[in-house]
Amino acid sequence: MWKRSKVTDQTAAGQAGIKKKSKVPGVMITQFKEELPEGMSTPDFTRKPIALTIQEGKLAVFKAIVVGTPTPVITWSRANGEIHFHPDMCLQKYDDVTHEHTIEFPKVAPEDADTYKCFATNEYGRAMCTVVLNVIEVGFSKTKELQKKQGEDVTDFRKKLKKRNADGTREEKPMEPEEKVWEILLSAEKKDYEHICSDYGITDFRGMLKKLTEMKKEREEEIAEFVSHISTLKHIEVNDDDMATIEIDMDIKDPMSKIFLYKDGVMVPFTQELGDEQKHSLKQIGKKYVFQIKKLGSEDAGLYSVDVGGVNVFSTNFKVPEVDFAVKIQEVKAEERQDAIFQCVLSAPMNELKWYGKSSPLSNSEKHEITVSEDMLIHKLVVRDCMPLDGGIYAAVAGIKSCNAWLVVEVDKDPANKGKKAARKTTVAGGGNDEDLLKIAKEQQEKYQKEMEEKLEMAKKAQAEKEIADAAAKVEAEAAKKAAAEAKAAAKAIPMNTQMMKKEEEKEDEREKEDEGEKEEKEERVEKVEKMEKMEREEKEGKEVKRKKRVRDGPLVPDKVEDPGVHFHAGLSDCKAIMGEAAELECKVSSEDCEGIWYRDGEEIKSSDGITISKEGSFHRLKIHKVTEEFGGKYKFEADGRKTEALILVEDPPRFDAEELEAFKTPVTVKKGHKATFKLPYVGREPFKIQWYLEGEELSDESNIKLEHTDGCTRLLLTKLQRKDSGEIKIKLKNEFGTTEAISQLLVLDKPTPPMGPLEIVEASSSTIEFKWRPPKDNGGCKIGNYILERQQVGRNTWKKLGPIGPDATYKDSDVDHGRRYCYRIRVETEMGTSELMETEDIQAGTKAYPGPPSAPKVVTAFKDCINLSWSPPSNTGGTNILGYNLEKRKKGSNLWGQVNPPEDMIKGKGHGVKDVVEGMEYEFRVSAINNSGAGEFSTPSEFVFARDPKKPPGQVIDFKVTDSSYTTLSLSWTKPKDIEGVEDEAKGYFVEIRPAENTEWDRCNTNAITLNFYTVKGMKSMAMYWVRVIATNDGGEGEPKDLDNYILAMPPPVRPRFTDVKMKSFMVVRAGNSARFNINFEASPWPDVIWLKDGVPVSKKVTVSNAEGTSQLLIPSSERSDTGIYTIVVKNIVGQETFSIEIRVTDEPKPPGPVDIDENVPGTVTISWAASADEKRDDRLHYMVTKRDSSKRTWHTVADHIFNNKFTACNIMPGREYQFRVYAKNDMGLSKPSESPKWLISTKKEKFTLNLPEAKACDLQCPPKFLVPLKMHTAPQGYECYMSCAVKGDPTPHVTWLRNNISLNTNTNYFISNTCGVCSLLILRVGPKDTGEYKVVVENTMGRAECSTKLTVRE
Repeated sequence: MWKRSKVTDQTAAGQAGIKKKSKVPGVMITQFKEELPEGMSTPDFTRKPIALTIQEGKLAVFKAIVVGTPTPVITWSRANGEIHFHPDMCLQKYDDVTHEHTIEFPKVAPEDADTYKCFATNEYGRAMCTVVLNVIEVGFSKTKELQKKQGEDVTDFRKKLKKRNADGTREEKPMEPEEKVWEILLSAEKKDYEHICSDYGITDFRGMLKKLTEMKKEREEEIAEFVSHISTLKHIEVNDDDMATIEIDMDIKDPMSKIFLYKDGVMVPFTQELGDEQKHSLKQIGKKYVFQIKKLGSEDAGLYSVDVGGVNVFSTNFKVPEVDFAVKIQEVKAEERQDAIFQCVLSAPMNELKWYGKSSPLSNSEKHEITVSEDMLIHKLVVRDCMPLDGGIYAAVAGIKSCNAWLVVEVDKDPANKGKKAARKTTVAGGGNDEDLLKIAKEQQEKYQKEMEEKLEMAKKAQAEKEIADAAAKVEAEAAKKAAAEAKAAAKAIPMNTQMMKKEEEKEDEREKEDEGEKEEKEERVEKVEKMEKMEREEKEGKEVKRKKRVRDGPLVPDKVEDPGVHFHAGLSDCKAIMGEAAELECKVSSEDCEGIWYRDGEEIKSSDGITISKEGSFHRLKIHKVTEEFGGKYKFEADGRKTEALILVEDPPRFDAEELEAFKTPVTVKKGHKATFKLPYVGREPFKIQWYLEGEELSDESNIKLEHTDGCTRLLLTKLQRKDSGEIKIKLKNEFGTTEAISQLLVLDKPTPPMGPLEIVEASSSTIEFKWRPPKDNGGCKIGNYILERQQVGRNTWKKLGPIGPDATYKDSDVDHGRRYCYRIRVETEMGTSELMETEDIQAGTKAYPGPPSAPKVVTAFKDCINLSWSPPSNTGGTNILGYNLEKRKKGSNLWGQVNPPEDMIKGKGHGVKDVVEGMEYEFRVSAINNSGAGEFSTPSEFVFARDPKKPPGQVIDFKVTDSSYTTLSLSWTKPKDIEGVEDEAKGYFVEIRPAENTEWDRCNTNAITLNFYTVKGMKSMAMYWVRVIATNDGGEGEPKDLDNYILAMPPPVRPRFTDVKMKSFMVVRAGNSARFNINFEASPWPDVIWLKDGVPVSKKVTVSNAEGTSQLLIPSSERSDTGIYTIVVKNIVGQETFSIEIRVTDEPKPPGPVDIDENVPGTVTISWAASADEKRDDRLHYMVTKRDSSKRTWHTVADHIFNNKFTACNIMPGREYQFRVYAKNDMGLSKPSESPKWLISTKKEKFTLNLPEAKACDLQCPPKFLVPLKMHTAPQGYECYMSCAVKGDPTPHVTWLRNNISLNTNTNYFISNTCGVCSLLILRVGPKDTGEYKVVVENTMGRAECSTKLTVRE
């Protein structure tokens, strides 16, 4: 606390931190602020993650628990690369119960091995710890062969994307979906990977990332050939000018490189001149390239790709939602310092709109608040604390549709308030009736639903027509084929016709039999249904009969009750008594007349000076007035033979005297540099642990801290105090009985800090300047006495002292000259001294006001030949009257404004009807006010409006039906309504509504209208009854709802029970005493009845059966041999039933067989017999195994197994060998201990062994010389050694001669020659030019002669 580290690290932009230690090793804490507010703390780990070494494919989990106020935010990162959060790869979770933050890897992979960091951050600090994850690789999945195959797959995908013509352009054909998704992923941000994979059905997320990494590396290399730098890739977005833009910052190496724009793989022509004619254009500003798409429509949706020199550098997917404005934002007039609200209603649900203010995008902030209704149809923008500068055009953009309106801020015209800042107002300007908006939104939702139903109906109708056409074509083809066959058959003889007639008669007989079989099946189904209904009625009648049988007849016999005597209603309870305080024991008996006796440690006690025994009714009490050590012990109360006992445990925890504690709590105030003393006596049993804290940090003896502990008192002395040492002083005492604390406050006084800005100008008129500022951050612990001001006129060097002005942080200067600028210095004065100064910016006395723009024109009505507008006058008239207005119009997509009224004929009123319009075109308007000085600034443009007559609501959807259902969901589909000109217009969206059977009100399922003609309702109650309907909607409102003919039950379609396990065991062996558990999974609808049987009889109560959704479990807790049997599960519902059986055998290791005997009946064979095992009668699967050992091998080996009797005959018994046999009992659990036979030996007479050796023959090994390894060519550098060698053989040993240029070298001392075991070698220590030449080796013996040669070349 007292010695702060000056080492800082960059924790955030412009934010330095103080390093702190954590109690948990390995945790680093950085504190952002030097002093923490009361009750606030930096984050810390109470439990940090533990390092893991885990096998590939297993579940890896890191867990951490953090503390801190306010609650820290947990983030994870890794040393190499980034963490990809995906349900199949990595999940971050938080448990509200255990307060554990976890990061899970469901199936950990080798690439997940890394060092991970966990950060806990709040506004006051950050804690960080690291943890290592090691992954053990297994299996074939990471071999080079698989990696090679994956690399080939990536290459194949890149080849598909790189199909281009010779000039670098792509092939003129639409893109395949597989090509499209990879091009989108190459330019997408990592946060968008998951929803892109979801849209295109990619399930192998990890494999996708591997392929994408390889493709990105290859594309970066290709881009580097044409572009040296690329950045600021802005995906396509629509602005408030109804124009979509794509922005790229790139530095192209060759200015002559061509730039291409593609849409869905097809080249799009564009111009580099920003004109009105071309739909697509390119604008280059330095290194920035901006593609613009004008006159947006639904056909503009698609994947846009930008290529440079035949290489794709960027791709963006443009989606156009089918949405429009049902209610557009309207002009808002707000007073200064008042809130203004813009609101609109969409024709289809949308999560968020793009709001613009003066062509700048807006977001949620202190100034602007953006809200969306639950149905995502009503969108609102609130502009808080409106100032004149906030006035202007505000726009809302939904997809490719937009609308705008003016915000007019009216300034207070009262001369008395001129130059003063108006007070904050609590009212809200703008906005209509919320009920009307909700009504319109509901209509839009219904229309949207109707449109979706119509679309679904039309799609189904088209599908049905297609199926009919296909069937008709198939029938025609079969008829043609049949006609050809008949023509061919007509050429055959008459007997063939007779055979054909017989066959046709047989076919007709078969059809009649099939029809009769179908009728019989239908009759059987009807009979089954009637039987089931009859059984249900009989069950109900049986229940009623059973209920009637429960009624008792005749008088009731009263029960005889005996008095049990006195008993305790409440006995004594153990009590912990504090030394010196009172303690009490109490019990309650059943009788008030009962008397009792109290005992302590077996001795009777009565009331005395220290103890009071009392009785109130049935309550008996013993009270100790002042507890000492002698009162501890075992207390007993006895009454009428009944007794109750309790213990009094005497404790002596640390305590403070009340008066001393109150004196300690009094805050201590000292001046900077002085000292402060805190002293507090205490009582309690020794030993004590005494700790002092300042602002939560424990203190220890240092140069300016002294801790003194004496018997029954502790003292803290702080010297050389600074202002930052102010805070909470806490003492903590602890012994074996408990802990106590006491808190005081330390206040160190010092000079105040300077006042704080920014300066707020309240008034700046020609005669007065009034401004405010903020008090100092730290007043030094003293009340502010005065603010001292000085003033300087800009341009002069002197400062004029304005004197102390009091403690208020505001000043009004009336001694100013109009038009001049002034600067002020402000200091704070307290009893501890004067602060440093704060110098303000320049303030001008008096400014000239100019008239502002009117409000945005509001569309009153719109027809195909006339558009009526209205507007509000400007809030700032420029000091004179408004003479009139100029009105301008502009077509959508155009940059040119055209004046509506003639320049010399201004518009006198606040509205105008524009008749110069073309039917079907879309226009926007703006207006400017005119005063004596001329025309002022134009208003923000109005919302776009079509020159056309109003639309009609759509009709009802067609073919509305249920496609699927479950216990919680319902899938619907429909076809869009018909478009009848002048009666019912096309539907733009649909709303789905449901109503539970017990309710009367409809609930809307989708808050925003959906454009699709199908929908899934979620969150339904199982087996509940619902009514469902769909409403179509468009710009003209909502159409009539379309209801289903009958109510719907929330349940899936009926499914016959079926077991879903792929492999189910039919036999199970369990050791006696162990538990037997068998799980089986199934599917059925509705919920089936599950019954378990043992050998055809319901299982006993000992067996536990657990049933859950789609699964059942059989559990035998402690199995016995009697539990052996065949267990059958029966799953049954109204559709049918299914059964499965498993044999469970409960057994144990068998007991060994009895004594073993050996008999020889036939020479060479013996018969082994043994007594039966004790378990043979209890286990029908028990059998025996016989092993043998003889004196020649000394190892046991099995000679017979699966013997079900008690005898075995062993063959091939050799005389002279000693044999021994073992017999094992064997069952499903294993082998018993062996029973050994006596040793068996048949003696034999040995014959003398004679060895006959063959005669040895002499071998002639003589051979002529022969080279096994010849000499090799040599090239040696001059001055280096050269070694030549070869290998020869021959018998007798040949003589070896070395020659250079046919001159013998055997006697030349410059060469080292050796011959060892047939290896002949020659060594030249320093090679020179003289050593160049032909070298030859000649070998000779009596059998012949051989030679071998080579050449030596010397390099300089």
